[in-house]
Amino acid sequence: MTMIEDLSRLCCAAGCAGQGEIVETAMELLRPYVDEIEQDAIGNILAFRRADTHDAPTVMLEAHLDEIGFMVTHIDDRGFIFVAPSGGIDKRVLAAQKVIIYGKQPCYGVFSSVPPHLSGNGDKLPDLTDMAIDAGLGAETARELIPLGSRVGFAPNFTKLNQTVVSSKSLDNRSGMAAILHCLCKLKDRRVNVAIAFCVQEELGCRGAAVAARQICPDAAIVTDVSFALTNDADSRHCGELRKGVMIGISPVLDDEMRLELCDLAAKCHIPHQLEVMTNATGTNADNISNACCGIKTALLSIPLRYMHTPVETIDISDVAAAGDLMASWIEMKGAQKDE
Repeated sequence: MTMIEDLSRLCCAAGCAGQGEIVETAMELLRPYVDEIEQDAIGNILAFRRADTHDAPTVMLEAHLDEIGFMVTHIDDRGFIFVAPSGGIDKRVLAAQKVIIYGKQPCYGVFSSVPPHLSGNGDKLPDLTDMAIDAGLGAETARELIPLGSRVGFAPNFTKLNQTVVSSKSLDNRSGMAAILHCLCKLKDRRVNVAIAFCVQEELGCRGAAVAARQICPDAAIVTDVSFALTNDADSRHCGELRKGVMIGISPVLDDEMRLELCDLAAKCHIPHQLEVMTNATGTNADNISNACCGIKTALLSIPLRYMHTPVETIDISDVAAAGDLMASWIEMKGAQKDE
């Protein structure tokens, strides 16, 4: 399968707040590249590719698999469904959005929207908890089919804008997962000690990565996530750019030696790259991985992404490939052994 096909499958899988569809999809895509695969008690996917020597250092490759979404909190007497956010939702984009409600059986719904003919010029956006989803159901049927606590996610909408640019829900962080799969494909003829962690609950406070790091205790870790890509209305000082390559992170919580090695290697191997400076913590799973166990040398590679935390997140596939290429090149540089 191509990277776009893998990415489409990952993005279309449901993965809000503990949903299992993304886990099944990710495990299926991982199996051809690893020797062992399991799911831990919190829900992380942990997979291992073993070197021929027992004393080879272990590199952990991490990307989070969860996505932003909602949970059902109330159904009123008219059948309208009310939800609370699970992750950082941008309420500005919700009106008239199509969603899937994962109750006893999945059903489609749309966020209610006041027609412009009935709205006043001074209307403000309601709080998310005051917005309702219309599933076309009466109250009795809705309450029967949709238990409180049911997950709600944006409807799958993976779209190619051109040959390399795609738009979809949950590219944060299915694009990071696709980069790791690309890395493993590049390493398929190598025997290396690589531990892959596709972690849960990043959108709820980076909880899963802390658990995974303590279980694996790697010698080094590379975290792959997304970061802000420049749009017409954004400040270029705080953004990367689409098609300019992987963003190599600089932060007090990240390992400077690894970062310099990655930068040098990217230049040597002609892998497109750009720098991302974070003067404090990174806001990613790298923060919790770097201080796990007795401390883990950690680097952060980010894929530039437009329209973060909306249903139309947008990336360029070439930047995903650059992230995977750089991970694979760094692991090979660290002493991978060829198969006999």
